[in-house]
This record gives sequence, structure tokens and C-alpha cells, in this order.
Amino acid sequence: MLVLKCLWGAILGAIGGMIAMIVGTLALWIVAGLIMWDSKKGEAVASLAGLFVPAGIVIGIMVPIRDDTRRRQALEAAADARRQHHRQEQQGYRSELISLWERSLVHLESMPNQLRSAEGYMDQAEAEFADGAFAPFWDCIENAAKALGRFDEGVRQIKHNADEYGGLVQRYEDAPPSFPLAHESVTNLAVASTSAERMQAIVRRAQRDFEFATIYEQRKTNKILVAGFTNLAQALQEMTWQLSASIDDLARSVDGVASTLDESLRTIHSRLGAVAETASRHADEAAQAASQASVREGKVLKMLDNIQRGR
Repeated sequence: MLVLKCLWGAILGAIGGMIAMIVGTLALWIVAGLIMWDSKKGEAVASLAGLFVPAGIVIGIMVPIRDDTRRRQALEAAADARRQHHRQEQQGYRSELISLWERSLVHLESMPNQLRSAEGYMDQAEAEFADGAFAPFWDCIENAAKALGRFDEGVRQIKHNADEYGGLVQRYEDAPPSFPLAHESVTNLAVASTSAERMQAIVRRAQRDFEFATIYEQRKTNKILVAGFTNLAQALQEMTWQLSASIDDLARSVDGVASTLDESLRTIHSRLGAVAETASRHADEAAQAASQASVREGKVLKMLDNIQRGR
């Protein structure tokens, strides 16, 4: 809007200058005609011309200069507006990158608790099976499926964040913070697939018992609205491969983000002289963020490893 106003002012100024020049020229022509038409009144008209001619010359010189100044000021104002918009746009990109970084870490940090919860429900399910408690057994299995489903949702949300992150990095011109998950760390999430396989084994053993299988037939259509599943039967059948697929998708997205980050940093280094101070400050901030993410990520991986060892 500011740019349009500036350009409109420049156009109006140019039009005004042209009108002034035309009026001045017409005045000179009129005076000259009067001189030639009435020789008896030449002295009086000439005196009048002596006033108009200098005024016309001054107007003809000053108006273009003033219009050029206005146009230059309008162009400078438009350039300032573009630079301000660009700075605000870049600040917005950085804020969103930091938000995606934090949200992804929060999802990652919640996963060990979800997995631990699933394992706890399976431990309880085995105890209920040994006691011959039909309904409590299937309650535990259903809760374990929900916990694993929430784990899968977290994996897919991080994958979605990584995709958005990669797109923003391509438009961000300074040093971005590194994405808080590396390919090597993604492979550690596969421990959830082992938990899903354990759940399937427990269910398979129960289904070989007539009384437990009878209760399952009554419970298998129970709604489980998590991770895209609609009921318990679907969750039990598809949980293992869905977790594996989600983790594989996340690994590919994380690899893509890493490649995009490398390309972004190479571009920044190539123009470092022009943005040395800003790039250096943001590089320091990115290094601090990467260090913080590494510590938080390390805690999550240690917890996952403990769960696997405990199993």
C-alpha cells in the first residue's frame, strides 16, 4: 500500500510539472504574439513580457527539478518499504522454524512415556491372562493399542514438522537452527515396532483360548479413534507395519531436511560478506539450539534404550 501511494504521488508530480511547463510555454507564445500584433503598444507589452519570460523560464527549470526530487523520494520510500517487508518476512520464517523445532522436541520427549505406558499395559495383560480374567485382559490390550497409536501419531507429526521445516529453510536466508532429530536417532524409535509385535504375540496366545477368544469377538469392534484406526481389530492387525512405515517416512524426511540445511549453509557462506554480522549471530543461536536439542534428544534415546532392555 505504501509503495502504491509513493508511485501515485510521483505520477501526480510528473503530471503537474508537465502542466506547468505547458502553461509557461503558452504564456511566452501569447506575449510574443501581442508584441508582433500591436507595435504601438510594444513597449507596454514588452514590459509585461519582461515579467512573464523570466517567470516562465524559472518555472520551466524548477518544476522538473522538483518533480525529479519527488520521484527519487518516492522510489527510495518504495525501496525502504520492500526492505522492511523482507525483514519482517525473514523474521516470520525464523519464528516458525523455532516453533517447529520446539514442537518436534516436545513430541519426541513424550514418546518414551507412551511406550512405557504400552509396555505396562501389556505386563498387566499377561498377569490378567494368567489369572483367567477375560474382560480386564482385553481392557489392557485396548489401552496398550491406544498408547502405541499415540506413539505413531507423534512420529507422523514430527514427520509433518520436518517437511514444513525443510520448505521454510529454503526461503530463510540466515543460519537456521538444526532440526532436533538425526537419522541415527530415528532408527531408535523402531523399539516401538518391537512393542507392537509383543502385543500381537500376547493377543495370539489369548485367541487360542476359547473363552478369551469369545470375549475378543465381542470387543474387536470397539472404537479406537487413534492413529487412523477405527476399531480394536484393525489396530491389532495393522499396528506393527503402520509404526514401521511411519518411522521409515520420518527417516526420509529427516534426511531431506539435513540435505536442505547443508545447501542453505553453503549458500549463506557464499554471501557471508554481505550478512556477516547477522549470519554470525544467528549461527551462534543455531549452535546453542543444536546443543540443547542434542541433550534433550539424548535423554529420550536413553529412556527408549532402558525400555528395550527392561523388556
